[in-house]
Amino acid sequence: MAEKKRKSKAEQRKDMAKLAAVAAAGGYAAGKLAKRGRRGKKGRKIGAVVGVLAALIIVAVGAMYYYDVKPFDADWFNGQFKSWYMSADSFVQSDGNLQIRFLDIGQGDCSLVQLPDGKNMLIDGGKNNGETEEKIIKTLTDLGIDTIDYGVLTHTDSDHVGGLDAVIASDEITFKAMYMPLVKSKSPDDKVEEWFEEAKGTYLKDLEEAPADFEIPMIRTDRYADFMEAVLAEEGCQPYFSLEGMTIGGEEAGYIFDFYNPTYKEYQSLVGEKEEQTAKEKNNVSPVMILRFNDKKIMFTGDCDDAESNFIETAVKGNIADYDVDVLKVAHHGGKQSTSEDFLKIVKPEFSVISVGNNNYGHPTEEVIDRLNAVGSKIFTTQDKGDIILTMSGDRMGWSFAKDGSSYGDASEYDGEDAPSAAVSAIIPTYNAKNLTGRAA
Repeated sequence: MAEKKRKSKAEQRKDMAKLAAVAAAGGYAAGKLAKRGRRGKKGRKIGAVVGVLAALIIVAVGAMYYYDVKPFDADWFNGQFKSWYMSADSFVQSDGNLQIRFLDIGQGDCSLVQLPDGKNMLIDGGKNNGETEEKIIKTLTDLGIDTIDYGVLTHTDSDHVGGLDAVIASDEITFKAMYMPLVKSKSPDDKVEEWFEEAKGTYLKDLEEAPADFEIPMIRTDRYADFMEAVLAEEGCQPYFSLEGMTIGGEEAGYIFDFYNPTYKEYQSLVGEKEEQTAKEKNNVSPVMILRFNDKKIMFTGDCDDAESNFIETAVKGNIADYDVDVLKVAHHGGKQSTSEDFLKIVKPEFSVISVGNNNYGHPTEEVIDRLNAVGSKIFTTQDKGDIILTMSGDRMGWSFAKDGSSYGDASEYDGEDAPSAAVSAIIPTYNAKNLTGRAA
């Protein structure tokens, strides 16, 4: 089970004040106990020393909690306990701002993340219908963005990968790196196949645990093949493969972006050696990813179905102390195969964003909406709101919505600089909806 959400600094200060009172009382009690049986001047000296030491120990432990100090990192009890520390999470503090745009591209997925160090991340690229590619490129150029430092493809479905090849090939946009599933595609001229064979000794350095004869699974999807060829043709674009344990950013950058699954073994088990894969098997190469900014967490999930179960197993096995998230990018457009009750019991999102358009699948399903409401999550959909813009600064966050120009909290518009300059206030805890139509912010 996940622990309680990490307290704010103001709450922690109150806790520290209480801790000081406890320390004083504890020190006094310890001193009295030490003096028992040792009357006189010497006993009083011993009692005073013991009392001071006890108080200092209590304050020191409290200070480690307050300043996010992790004193131990030992694997106890066969890895069931990862840390003595009150929270196993890594937190970074940043004076910068972070902004995420969940783009309204119909029944598909595309998210633009403007990071506090001035770098940009694009997650997925919707369908290849011309309108989607035009929308993504226009959004980037209107914001003055000509470089994507981190491209991320969650999986090979056409409503996630379809538009990326055109965006990558665009003269207006340069991609420096692409994080993609550890699956290869088949192209008519075998260029992709040859590249993967060459890459096994170079780019697959993250596969240190994999046996030498490890075979990269193949997914035969035309749109994925187009994407792979675009990546290979993009000069200076470094390919990486999304594997558990990979991290983008760090303390100096002011954010941490972690990949939690799949492992190379999960890729092999999910995809296997089949000539063709089911929709679920292709969905399940989607990683679970968490972006940490100050004390906030945003989770991205692609279209993961059973992959959610793999994440739950990873969290339980590693005794993950705190995976409550502030924002969940809901998997699979709100499809009922994802966003399970067990998954939500762990992540407990305060806000949920669903990227969805007109469709014949019933997305988002009533089952998922009910599950999200059961954990008290506030729900926004791109179908309702158009582009959904999340702005974060310090411990504050706010939302704005392109379709009707409304906002939730005080989220100022992006001004075109390297990082968002919004001054945002505390969110207003009033929004929640049981249905998906006719809602107002």
